[in-house]
Amino acid sequence: MAAAGKKDLPGISIAVVGPRGCGKTTAIARLCQQLEAFPQEQHAETRSLAKDMGRPEGGGHRWMLDKLRSERERGGSIVNSMVCFQSEAYTYTAIDTPGDAGFMKTVLSATTLADLAVLCVPAVMGEFEEHLESGRLRELALACFTMGIKHIVVFVTKIDDVSVAEAADARFQEISKVVNTFLKEVGYKQKEIPIVPICGLRGDNLATRGAESAWYAGKTAVESLDSLGPIPRPAEKPLRLPVLEVHAHEDVGTIVVGRVETGTVRSGIKVMFSPGGWCGKVESIQRDGEEVNEAKGGDIVSVAFGDSLSAQDIRRGMVGGYLTDDPAVEAETFVAQVVVLDHPGFLRAGYCPAIAVGTAQVPCEFEELVSILDRKTKTEQANPEMARTGEVVTVKMRPREGVCVEAFSVYPSLGRFAVRDHNRTIGVGVIKEVTKRAAPQPRTAEQNDNDD
Repeated sequence: MAAAGKKDLPGISIAVVGPRGCGKTTAIARLCQQLEAFPQEQHAETRSLAKDMGRPEGGGHRWMLDKLRSERERGGSIVNSMVCFQSEAYTYTAIDTPGDAGFMKTVLSATTLADLAVLCVPAVMGEFEEHLESGRLRELALACFTMGIKHIVVFVTKIDDVSVAEAADARFQEISKVVNTFLKEVGYKQKEIPIVPICGLRGDNLATRGAESAWYAGKTAVESLDSLGPIPRPAEKPLRLPVLEVHAHEDVGTIVVGRVETGTVRSGIKVMFSPGGWCGKVESIQRDGEEVNEAKGGDIVSVAFGDSLSAQDIRRGMVGGYLTDDPAVEAETFVAQVVVLDHPGFLRAGYCPAIAVGTAQVPCEFEELVSILDRKTKTEQANPEMARTGEVVTVKMRPREGVCVEAFSVYPSLGRFAVRDHNRTIGVGVIKEVTKRAAPQPRTAEQNDNDD
């Protein structure tokens, strides 16, 4: 493990999602602690700080992920945080997401980076029911499925809570049945969805079995994750690198963080980011905290571009590609099939919600309703006036801000999207075809300085 040196194992990325207060950050941090994934000196300092601040029990591990002062004071995550750990079979990059519903935009950006999802649901009496009835659990599961995560694992957290301690087995079975049902409704087709009862504070059933839950004879959390690998990667295609974060570093210049969806990033190559056409030369690459010469599809990386790229010119939502081999190009319009999941009224031409695609979220107009599908007869009605909840409509869409999208059949990760309005997911879509703008002329940070 980390303390003994990393093994060269296949990589899997996971998005950890759950409602606020469900204990997901504590669970992932405790799992990392059990697998010796935290740097020892840094972990010791964090545990000492948590003890000094009166939060020794949970903070000692959880604060390795919740690093912001505001996160530690409020007792909940605000930004996505990444941490790596290893099982006997795989290297995992876990992305811990905020649980507060107000940070759904941040959660969506994390789901685009993940191969698997971990949905955390609390076993506490009343707490599980509250999140179920509010639709929060369904919204999180739908976000994962919509953004392309095909496999999910469920952690039933806080299984040691006093409200369920007398009948933990029965409570677990009850929650498992309910969760299985709504995950199937969302769209998950797994023959068997792994569901694991855990206690983050004690560490039960994470990397090892818990003595307090002897009634559970299933797989541990790590064994459940391992059972879903290996992850099939797309066939070799040109580069697509959606940008999640951008940093300016004093020593290495501009750093772009994202996941290589397709293609390969290598030291020395030039990458162009669109919209904008900004171009930079790759100086170095970090994957799982270690410097590498090359990163391939599925790898979450930090790519340093030195001074050839300015951090002021690159933003989340841009997509990196090769300069000449099918470069990433801004979309003029695109045609998509949209399933209207939950809208209080009617969708008409001119409707302009936001779409979340890749790591981007931009306003996008429903310019023309092309056809609507009759699910019973499987026939299509051309030029409908409106669409409502439950209907499937083919739409010509026009982004109102620059964005790179692709046909789902060519680049799946950039070909499906969520439709967002008033902080709710009201629909999901699959892109059928894209009308692209002309490829931009590559621009460099040096040119930008000269323009100024």
